[in-house]
Amino acid sequence: MIKYILLPFKGLITLMGVDFHQLNIILSAKLKMDNRRSLSLSQKGKNSSHQLLFQTFIYGFLGTLIGILVMSIKDPMVSYTFFFAYIMIMIAMLMISEFTNVLIDTRDNSILMSRPINSRTIVLTKILHIAFYMLHMSFSLSLFVIVATLINHGFVAMLALLILIVLAALFTLFLTNIFYLGLMNVVNGQKLKDIIVYFQVVMAIMFMGGYQLIPRMIGIYDITNIHIPIHWWSYFVPPLWMSASMDAYISSIYNTSHLIFFLCAVLVPILSLVFVVKVLAPRFNKALAQLDVASSKDKKVVKEKSENKGFISKLSRICTNNRVESTAFKMAWMMSGRERKFKQTVYPSFGYIFIFILIFAFKSEEAFDMENLANSNKYLWFIYTTIFISFSITQQLGYSDQDKSSWFYQILPIEKPGEILLGSFKSVMIKYFTPAFAVISAIALSIWGIQLIDDLIYGFLSVCLVSSLMQSWSDPILPFSKERVTQDAGGNFAKGMLLMISTAAIGFLHYGLSLLPFGVIIASPIVLLLLYFQLRSFRKISWNKIIN
Repeated sequence: MIKYILLPFKGLITLMGVDFHQLNIILSAKLKMDNRRSLSLSQKGKNSSHQLLFQTFIYGFLGTLIGILVMSIKDPMVSYTFFFAYIMIMIAMLMISEFTNVLIDTRDNSILMSRPINSRTIVLTKILHIAFYMLHMSFSLSLFVIVATLINHGFVAMLALLILIVLAALFTLFLTNIFYLGLMNVVNGQKLKDIIVYFQVVMAIMFMGGYQLIPRMIGIYDITNIHIPIHWWSYFVPPLWMSASMDAYISSIYNTSHLIFFLCAVLVPILSLVFVVKVLAPRFNKALAQLDVASSKDKKVVKEKSENKGFISKLSRICTNNRVESTAFKMAWMMSGRERKFKQTVYPSFGYIFIFILIFAFKSEEAFDMENLANSNKYLWFIYTTIFISFSITQQLGYSDQDKSSWFYQILPIEKPGEILLGSFKSVMIKYFTPAFAVISAIALSIWGIQLIDDLIYGFLSVCLVSSLMQSWSDPILPFSKERVTQDAGGNFAKGMLLMISTAAIGFLHYGLSLLPFGVIIASPIVLLLLYFQLRSFRKISWNKIIN
C-alpha cells in the first residue's frame, strides 16, 4: 500500500538522492509497528494491535472541542488562524513527546548504515514515517472542522483545507527538525530525554486545560466577533498563511496580501522539506552519532553532585529515626528524580491543581474580582486540591519500568519493611508535596491574608494524615518494585473514589471548625497527634502484608 501512495512522487524522491525501493521497504516495516505502540501518556505503556483506532478517537474528541470554538467565530480568517495554530502546536508537541525515539533513534545508524543505504534515504524514511502518522493525527484532530467546512463552504473549500493541513504538517516537521538539531548540539542524550519528559508533561496539562477551560472561555468572553488586522509582521506567522488562503476562497478576496499568504502557504513547506532532506540530512546523522557517543560516556561516568547528596543526607537524618528509614528516604529521593515514567505520570498533577483552582475559584468573569474572592471561603478549595498531588506521588511510588532491579529488598536483613515504606513516603511528600503546598499557600496568603495561617497548617496536616492512611490501608508496595503494566485499573478507580470522599469529608470538617471560635487552632494539635501515631503504625507493617 505504501508503495502505491509514494509511487506518484517517485521522480521527486529519486531527484533528492533517495533510493525509492529501499525507502519503501524500510518505511513499510516501520509503519507496521505503529499500530502496536501505545501513547506515552498511557501509564501502563501496554502495547496492543488497535492503538491507532484509540488514538483517532482521542484526537477526534480533542479536535471537536477546538472545532466548536473555531466554528463559532464569524470571520473565516480569524477562525482558521486559531485552527491552524492549534493544529501546528499539537503536531509539534506530539512529535516531540511521541516520536523522539523514532527521530533520534541511533539504532538506525548501527543497523542500516553498515549496508549500502545512504543517509538521505534513512533520514527521509524517518521523516515520512513521522509524516504519515502526523497526517493521521492531523486529520483526526481536524475531522470536525473538515466536516463543518464541507457543510458551510462546499466541497472545494474542504479540499483546499485538506491540502493546507498537509502543508501545515510538513512545515511543522521542518521546524521540529531544526529544534532537534539545535538541541542535540547543546545537550547530551540523557538531558535530551529529560527535556522530552517535560514536553510530555506540558502536553498532558494542555489536554486537561483545553478540555476544562475552552468551553468556559466561550461562555465568559465574546470571542466570536474578533478580527485580525494585517501588519508587516503578519507575513511571518505561518497559521496566517493557511487561514488567509482559506479566507481568499471563502470571502472571494484576491488582493496582494492574500496572494502573498497563499504563495507562502504552498512554497515554504515544500522548500523546507527539500531543505531538510538535502542539507540537514548529513548534519542530522552526524549529530546522532555524537549523541550516541555522549550517551555511552554518560553511562560510564555517572556522578551525583556532592552538594546535592550532602543536602539529602542531612535532610534524611532530620526526618527519619533509624538507618533503614534514612536509606529508604535517600533512595526514594534520588530514584524519583531518575525515573522518567514516574515524572511523566506525577508532574502533570502539579498543573492539574492550578486548572482545578481556576475552574472552581473563578467560575465567571466576576469571580476574578479579588475583593469578592477574599470575602469567600474558597481558600478551602485552594488547600485541598493539593491532595491530588499527594495521591499521585504515593500511588506511583511503588511502580517502575526497571522493576527487576528490586531483588535486593529480599536479601537485605530488614526485619520491618514498614521502615522502608515510611522513609520513602516521607521522602516524596517532602520533595514533591511540600513545595507545591507552599506555592498554593503563598497564593492563598496573598488573597486572604495572614489570618489564614492556622487554616493552612491544619490543611497540611489533614492532607498528610489522609495520604498516609490511604497508603497504609491499601496493599503496600515497596518503592519502585512492581512492573507498571500490573497496575489495577479497578483498584485505582476505587482509590480515586475513596480519595474524593475523604477530601470532601475533611473539607466539610474544616469548614465546620472554621465556624467555631478557635476551632481550627484547637483541632490542629489533635490532627498532628493522629498523624504521629499513624506514622508509627506505618513503621510496623510486616513482610506478610507486602505485595510480592
